[in-house]
Amino acid sequence: MKLKFEVNKSVLIPREDTEVLVQEILDEFKGKKNLKILDMCTGSGCIAISLAKYLDSTCIVDAVDLSTDALEVAKRNATLNKVTVNFINSDLFENVVSKYDVIVSNPPYIKKCDMEKLQIEVKKEPSMALDGGEDGLLFYKEIAIKSREFLSADGSLFFEIGFDEGNDVSEILRLNDYKGIFVIKDFGGNDRVVKCKK
Repeated sequence: MKLKFEVNKSVLIPREDTEVLVQEILDEFKGKKNLKILDMCTGSGCIAISLAKYLDSTCIVDAVDLSTDALEVAKRNATLNKVTVNFINSDLFENVVSKYDVIVSNPPYIKKCDMEKLQIEVKKEPSMALDGGEDGLLFYKEIAIKSREFLSADGSLFFEIGFDEGNDVSEILRLNDYKGIFVIKDFGGNDRVVKCKK
């Protein structure tokens, strides 16, 4: 996204796959004014900050993380990239009070049994940003359920997913009555983004 981000042991290193997620939102909402956007599990802040940088300046971007250390990194990254993002320390939606036009998340999605098989460089990243529970779908289920309360009437939900999770995440969204569910592939031809409407 032509932006610079500080990273340390408290956050995941941003990867090009996540650009697919950000670009999908930019393409859909380019030129729209006064959008309210929530980035859940923000980490380094790369998603929230990129959206704040490239969407209309009237848009409001909030970003949530449970890790206070990650939020400190994200705040520095917002300053580095000269954007305004409101950061919220919260366990998912616990401290969230607003309604949003867009909720976006790149949550932890590695299956617990696969954590030990990760590449050495990935193992150095924070496990709380990787571990998606027994089936890797824990956070998709939680966020899909809770997002309905925090999305506006025609709000949109966007997820980054693991390459083999497109069908499972789509089914989670169907079971929670989301409409217009689409799976988008990354640059390598793998499923990488799921988007839907409330």
